[in-house]
Amino acid sequence: MAEAGNPSEADVAATPDAVAGRAKVEARMAACTPEEQAAFWEAVGRCFGGGKPPEMEPTPQ
Repeated sequence: MAEAGNPSEADVAATPDAVAGRAKVEARMAACTPEEQAAFWEAVGRCFGGGKPPEMEPTPQ
């Protein structure tokens, strides 16, 4: 674990609020069409310079 004043990204991701938030995002993404998911991740990429985390890649249908 990182210092108390400087938590790691993994420490922050494990907090109850982060876990609940991620579950909400994953549930909403599961309800989206593939086109809506692609548009969402394109917007994330434009805003944050990244893209979807590998663990959130949609499963092929």
